[in-house]
Amino acid sequence: MGNNFKKGSVNSFDNNWKQRPETLYNHWSAGSPKNQIQLAFSQHYDLFIELINKPDKLKVLEVGCGRGSLSSHFASKGHECHLLDISETVINTAKEIFIKNKHEAHFYVGDANSLDFEESTFDVLVSIGLLEHFESLEQIIDEQYRVLKKGGILINYVVPENKENVQKDFNWINDILKAQSKNNDQIIIEKEELYRSDSDSKKYIKKYTEAGFKEIFSSGVYPLPMISPSIDFPFSLMDAESERILVDNFKINLEKRKSKNSHPWLCDEEYGQAFIVTGKKL
Repeated sequence: MGNNFKKGSVNSFDNNWKQRPETLYNHWSAGSPKNQIQLAFSQHYDLFIELINKPDKLKVLEVGCGRGSLSSHFASKGHECHLLDISETVINTAKEIFIKNKHEAHFYVGDANSLDFEESTFDVLVSIGLLEHFESLEQIIDEQYRVLKKGGILINYVVPENKENVQKDFNWINDILKAQSKNNDQIIIEKEELYRSDSDSKKYIKKYTEAGFKEIFSSGVYPLPMISPSIDFPFSLMDAESERILVDNFKINLEKRKSKNSHPWLCDEEYGQAFIVTGKKL
């Protein structure tokens, strides 16, 4: 991931992954989403495909891929997927998940600051939950621009430190769930501290412009709360029936949002769990 973040390290990321059942959670589903995170990733993919707006099969690079949940959606639709992460532990986990799901992809251990690919290689470059961990963005975004083909699109999904988003009205529920988990002897392990920026999209738009991207677009995304005994990484799901009830209610919420938004997953930046910034290499 590079060395330009304040706190945390590759070891911190690896330690957050170790010895937890969440490590092998499958956030791709062949059918209807069965839990809130599967629902979120299906909405991510649906929105990203709408923004990409290309009927052809795509050559896609996911940087900071983690378990590759987003790439699983691209792979399931026949796109050529390339997954990169600086953590070998995470890459090996992603490989196991792709084998289990019978998805094809190429895997790389590498640094977002120095992508080991030729110029103009990919149609699409995506990342989820990556850029907020860096203080300096110039080199990363320049590299993203470099490896995209002419006409290619970049989509960065950023999860800033924002305590005033949709989550603030639901933290009390998570506190109850966490207390119940402790009472039931379920161990909730806290993640190691990592640097997370609190910058809004303006900072990223500026870097996109400086790198040469055109047709830049930004918006808040993920207008739903996360309900869990541990919403931090690694995310702990509730029991299957609770997740089903939650997903059914979230689907009703998203249906209502369709009449007010170009896509139900878009929202005001201050309200969403995250925001996206897209740009094209023309």
